[in-house]
Amino acid sequence: MIQSHQSLHQQLSILFNMILFAGLAIFVRLFQLQVYQNVEYSELARQNSTQMIYQSAPRGRVYDRNGVLVATNEGAFSLIYLPPKAKEKVDLKPLADALSKQLGQDPDNLLETLQEAVREQSALRLAENLPRQTYFRLKELKTIYPGIDLIEEARRYYPFGRFASHLLGYMGKMDPRSWKHLKTQGYRVDSRIGRLGIEGKFEKELRGRDGGIRMVVDAQGRLKRKLGSFKWETGSNLYLTIDAAVQKAADEGLRKTATGRGAAVALDPRSGAVLALSSAPDFDPNLLLSSDPEVVKSVVAGLPEFNHAISGVYPPGSAFKVIVSAAGLNENRINPEDTVFCPGYFELGKNIFLCWNHKGHKRVNWWTGLAQSCDVFFYRTGLKIGGSLIEKYARTFGLGQKTNIFLNGERSGHLFGPQTRQDAGRGWYDGDSVNLAIGQGELLVTPIQMAVMAAAIANRGSLWRPYYVEHIDLPEGRQEFGKPEKLGSVVLKDYVWKELQDGMALVVSSGTGVPAQIRGLDVRGKTGTAQNSGGDDHAWFVSYAERPGEQPAVAVAVLVENGGHGASVAAPIARSMIMAAYRLEDRGGKIVPSTSTFSAPLPASRGKTALGLPMRTL
Repeated sequence: MIQSHQSLHQQLSILFNMILFAGLAIFVRLFQLQVYQNVEYSELARQNSTQMIYQSAPRGRVYDRNGVLVATNEGAFSLIYLPPKAKEKVDLKPLADALSKQLGQDPDNLLETLQEAVREQSALRLAENLPRQTYFRLKELKTIYPGIDLIEEARRYYPFGRFASHLLGYMGKMDPRSWKHLKTQGYRVDSRIGRLGIEGKFEKELRGRDGGIRMVVDAQGRLKRKLGSFKWETGSNLYLTIDAAVQKAADEGLRKTATGRGAAVALDPRSGAVLALSSAPDFDPNLLLSSDPEVVKSVVAGLPEFNHAISGVYPPGSAFKVIVSAAGLNENRINPEDTVFCPGYFELGKNIFLCWNHKGHKRVNWWTGLAQSCDVFFYRTGLKIGGSLIEKYARTFGLGQKTNIFLNGERSGHLFGPQTRQDAGRGWYDGDSVNLAIGQGELLVTPIQMAVMAAAIANRGSLWRPYYVEHIDLPEGRQEFGKPEKLGSVVLKDYVWKELQDGMALVVSSGTGVPAQIRGLDVRGKTGTAQNSGGDDHAWFVSYAERPGEQPAVAVAVLVENGGHGASVAAPIARSMIMAAYRLEDRGGKIVPSTSTFSAPLPASRGKTALGLPMRTL
């Protein structure tokens, strides 16, 4: 009996010790949680009940060389969704249906976006750049559906709409490939990035650092109070070499043509600075930021991203006769005073090559042959010079190679000559020399190459790399400047340069380029009408101008696709660009200094920029 009592006492003692040990362990763990890890777990608890609402920062502004603002920012409303923290399943369909009516978006797409926000447990934008009337309607829904809210942030704005659209580019949403590359660089899945042109090439510099507000959020996703915020940082401003007046003349000139397709480039022949770079058809980048997804979808579907100025390749036609002349004169293959008879056609074996003037130019020398763009004169001249020399000089002037302008998509064109044919395993014939002499055959050039050629003639031999950024205002006041960079040189005898320049002056004073005349300026140029197997002829005009006694300050190349004659279609556009560069205008046939000022309209929505927007939710 005693032994049984001792055994029971021993068992109770063991049980007591076990309970004591378990209680001690629980106490130690509670002490650890309450004291040692209190800060850590308090922070986690706070994080679980807060949301970071990001606000897009203003991108850097873009100015032309005279300080005209060509890309800026304005305030805009964005609709965000804050997913609930509650674990129970939430029916999001009523919210998707309600938002669909207000936003004009597909309810299924909205539902999918809302579900993604729940899965990711993060705030997500449902709509951007909302009009004020939509904002007020959505504000009412806030009282019915928890989790939705409105914020004000910066939206990209282009004051002149379609102005220089291929050069400036546009803003767009990220595709999966871009997201994969940029997600480690501080971008969010709903961030917009620069696409095309300057917006794309200088995304890193233009992009600011987004701001944000940390808010306390209840279990249903409703904002309760603000915990803190950090202000956005604006991106760096870009100052371009572009002259807004010249760019406007180029854009409007191309739009007014019958085809509305082509390109116009203006360079400063003293440095290679781009004064204008226009491609048509163009587009309004503001439409790509519309709050209406159908508008954006429609614009994207028909977006003319192809930049004809750097990517379009065309036969140069008679504009190429300047290079043929340089080869013939510099190699002493032609004498400017020697004449040929033009009956309106040229026979080579069994082949007949027509002159554009079917009645013929009669007897012409080099001067009149260039001024009147006589094909027969240059057919004969091409045979005298030979395809090899013409090909050599074309290469020397930069044809067949990229200008290396800092834009995506530039093409090199295609040289045409005996060496090119040999490299392709094909032969060369006299008929090819005849075609090459008038800029036809397989020769293909880009408008920007022809602008570089015109600039080289203006400055007597310097081939500059075209550049369009003058400087960038970086943080801490640092600046990076675009610098003139010489790509090569064309070496011709002094008298040859003079003959070329005087011959191009004759083209404008009494030849096919008369429509480009500007009283008070010395304008030199060459027209071109390039045959096109796919349709109507292309219209060309290359030119440069100077004030008497001064250096040439502008060189221009204009190409109008299927435009017909360069004299009547392309030359007037070049004239308008040159007049804009020299701040002149035509008043009833009288050339006078321009009194118009180049100013941009204010944003239609609110008439203010976003650089001073408050950090707030609405």
